[in-house]
Parts: sequence; structure tokens; C-alpha cells
Amino acid sequence: MKKWIPVAAACIVFTYAKTNAQVTVDVLEPAALEGDYQHTWAEPAANSWATPDMNDAANTVVDTVALALDGTASDSLCCAAIANAAAINGKIALLYRGTCDYSEKALFCQNAGAVAVVVINNIPGNPVGMGAGAIGTQVTIPVFQITQADGALWRAALDNGTTMVALLGNKNGFYADDIGFQPEGMLLPPGLSYPALLAGDASEYNFQVGAWVFNFGQNDRTGVTLTATVSQGGPALYTQTSSPVDIAAGDTVFIPLPDFSLNNYSGGYQLLYTTSFAGTDQHFGDNEYPVNFRMGSEYALAPWDDANNWPISTTGIQPAAPAGNFTSCIHFQDANASRIGAAGFHVYATKNLPGTMLGELLTLTVYEWDEVFTGLSDPNFGFNVITPVSETEHTVTQDTNVYRNYVALNDPIVLTDDMRYLFCVTAFTSTIFLGYNEDFDYNTNEVIYDQPTSPNQNGSNWFIGFVGDPVSTIAVRTVPAASIGIAEVPNATVAAYPNPSSGLFSLELEGQGTTEITVSDATGRVVLKQQATSALHILDLRDQAPGLYAIELRSAKGRASGRLLVE
Repeated sequence: MKKWIPVAAACIVFTYAKTNAQVTVDVLEPAALEGDYQHTWAEPAANSWATPDMNDAANTVVDTVALALDGTASDSLCCAAIANAAAINGKIALLYRGTCDYSEKALFCQNAGAVAVVVINNIPGNPVGMGAGAIGTQVTIPVFQITQADGALWRAALDNGTTMVALLGNKNGFYADDIGFQPEGMLLPPGLSYPALLAGDASEYNFQVGAWVFNFGQNDRTGVTLTATVSQGGPALYTQTSSPVDIAAGDTVFIPLPDFSLNNYSGGYQLLYTTSFAGTDQHFGDNEYPVNFRMGSEYALAPWDDANNWPISTTGIQPAAPAGNFTSCIHFQDANASRIGAAGFHVYATKNLPGTMLGELLTLTVYEWDEVFTGLSDPNFGFNVITPVSETEHTVTQDTNVYRNYVALNDPIVLTDDMRYLFCVTAFTSTIFLGYNEDFDYNTNEVIYDQPTSPNQNGSNWFIGFVGDPVSTIAVRTVPAASIGIAEVPNATVAAYPNPSSGLFSLELEGQGTTEITVSDATGRVVLKQQATSALHILDLRDQAPGLYAIELRSAKGRASGRLLVE
């Protein structure tokens, strides 16, 4: 369970209370590949991985990297006994993701004498969380994953006969001169997606800027500065640099910068934190920390995937000791909340293979959190007065172990100014993991603002967050308050997808016969009227302005209505 630390807002520099652990994947040689690499790692947990805790510097591995081969046609997938056991004995085994469980690959390497495993992702993009599978409890060596692109560089070096040495784990004290950031040390915007209707100007939307800067190195550092910039694909809209500070070896300081605000907001932004000193940093990969945030129709704490139009989940999580139903929530409160309504949630739920989400029940609930408290440090803080104001039961109809979907609320609601809300998803099966993002951490926000971010409930017990502070990837679709009350499509045989979209919607009209289609904007003005006779009809609203539209379908089978969102 997370612990919070009350602090005085007037403090300029103060000591950080958490361990300055920094888990990393560094190549130490050859020089051409030196540096740190994006990664995930298998964290130990009850009935999951038995891997070492890589936050502990005693478990750090520094050794030679060797390619593991299993002698099959698939070669280095390592889903069979290792064919070149002598080559990886006492070394870090490099292999590929695919075909079998991560734990199976790791155990084959462990049995061959490997001291650690690095898995190369088999698809482009970020490394992913690694489930323990059926035999993770037998794996006692570190297991890491790197990107497909970085893995190609490592593999090419090994194929050329190059000796590669890597550091896996906590780098504290390894380098002489090394400052940097950790995700838990950053002040973040109040949501990485925030409803544009609530951000009219600087008085309605602004946030504090600042970060903990860590000295991971052996030497004391003088003249350390923090710089923050906010940009939107062009010149910086905000740039501030701190006065220099000194940081002793193994210590850290919080450096605040002036608040960020604009006269108006729209679209996406990038906040970039950078720290430096007058010298050479021997581990420079954690000296920058980018934070993308956006104004749109969603409220989410997690980062947004613009390509797929959903929040980014890096892992699925459940309590280590399930005590019944598991509920994951995000907290929301805004002085102008009555401008918007909550229309539905983006949800993410998963099971370990060979499990499937098919037929599983998820409940989406909006709670009014009427507890009277000023913040997390208030003795009156608690979960004793929460009232459900909208509840939707959703049964998964897809045969998949990873389920992502937007689910409309049966009862969309208009929000109330300054009311605390909990937007929650509940799973009723202990094998279900709900979506979280491990790349962003609101711990510093909770310390500075003294407000909750993503509470959870295990059975009847509420708690503030999980160890490591991952953030829930629930995202709430918001709409103008005036639009609440437009009926959802009641006929299950009629569907529009993708929704939202850039303007092209596919309508499933199988069995409806000739169907009259009417589309109206938020003012009630009819913007399109046409007739469809096919089972799949393409509706084109690309010439319409972004916003919410009502759609009505009439056929000999009956009438259906719903909403379309053009982005």
C-alpha cells in the first residue's frame, strides 16, 4: 500500500523520503552501444515471479551478453532446452519474445546456467509487461525485456563477434557522476488527458511544475539545474530554468519552477523536464523526462495512444492477495464540472493465457465521493461516504485474453461543480487483471497537492495505490452537459464503429432491410439524411466539424438511436 508524506508548500528544497532506486538496462561496452535502454522487468510477487527485486542494488547484474539458442527451427525463442548451454553459462542470455511463456524461456536459460535473461520484443514499440505464466514461481534470475529495434542492434553486435557487457538493475553508486530523474519524482499535469470544456483559460487550467533531481553517482554534484519546457509542435510556449543547487552523492532535492498556464488550450502538448550540471554525466538517459498531455473529450491519468485512440496500458494488475471483487478507480474534481457529462469508459482487462475474457462481467460505476476532507493528510480522509450515481454491467463478448473497449454508460450523468468523483471498473474474477500504466507515477502530485489520484478496492477494503505507484488506465469519455439524455442504440444488431472516429463510421445493418439514416448536430440541426440497403453501410461525416452527433435509424424492424463522436 502506498504511503504519503505531508509537506509544506513553501519548501524550496527538501529531502525525498523514498529509496533512490533506479532500475536500468545499460550497455557498458562496446562503446558504440553504450548507454541505457528502454525496458520492462519481471517484478517478484506472491504466486507470480520469484525473480530478484532489482530495486535492491545487491541484485544488480553486470556481465557479458550471449545469444541463447534452442536448436529448433525457431532458434532463439528458447521454448526448448538450450542447445548452447556452455555459451550462456554464467552470462546474460539474449533471446526473443514469442510462442511460449516468458517464464518457460527464462527457466530453460536458468537451467543452462544463465545469470539473467534479456528478451527482445517481437513487435515494434515499447517493451511490454511480462506475465509470470505457469512457472514464474520457479524463475529466480532477473528477466528483462527491450525493444525490437534495440534488440536488433544487440543481436548484430553479437553476430559480428563483438563482446557486449551490460548492467541490469539498480545503478545507484555505479557511476562516478550521474544525476537524473525517476518517474515517481515528477510533477505531472492533473490528467494526461483533460476535458477541453474545463480548460477555457489560465484561471481554469494551470498546474505546478517541478521535479526531484537525484544524484545516483559516487561524487557530490554542484551547480545542478532543472529546466522545463512546454511545446506544441513548434516554439516553446513555456521555458523555465532553476537556479543551480548542490546535491550530495546518494541524495536528492525537489526543485520547483513557476506554474504553467496559457490563455487558451487545444490539442496536444509536451512537457519536457531536463536536468544537467557543468560536467559529463556518465548515465545520460535519465536526464530528460517527456510528458505528453492533451485537451480533448476524455479524462485520464494515463498517457494516450493517438493512433488507436485509447489510453496506454503497459500491464494488468490485481491485488497480490485477492479478497473478493477488485475495483480500480480514478479520482476527479473540477470547479466547472457541470459543463460536462460522463458518457462512458475506456476499459482494459486481461487474463494470463490460456485464459479468455469471453463471458466475464465488468461493472462500470460512477461514485460521488461525499467524504468531507481537505486532502490525504486530513485525519478525516476515508471512503465511508461514497454513493453510486451510475452503474453499468458489461459482459465481454470477445474471445481474447486482452480486452480493450469503450463501454457507454447505461445512465450518462451530468457532473456537479467541485464534487469529488470516483470513476471505477470492477472485476469479479480473481484471474482478471485490470489496466495500469507503469511509466507515469503521481506520487509527487499526491505529496504536493495532497490529493488522491487512483484509489482501489480489494474486497471491502479501500487503499490508495499499489507498490510502485502504477496509475489506472481508466479513461472517461466526457460530452457537453447539454447532450446528456440522447438515447443510446437499444437494438444490439445495430452498431457504429469506430466510434469516435475522424468522420468515417461503419454501420452494421444486417437484417434491417431498407434503413433511413438521420444525423443531427448538438443543436438538433439535421446535417445528413440518407437511405441504406446493404448490411454494412459507410457513413461519411468528414465534412462536419468535430463534435457530438445524434444518429437515428428507422426501418421496418423498428427504430434505434445513439451518438457518434467526430474527432
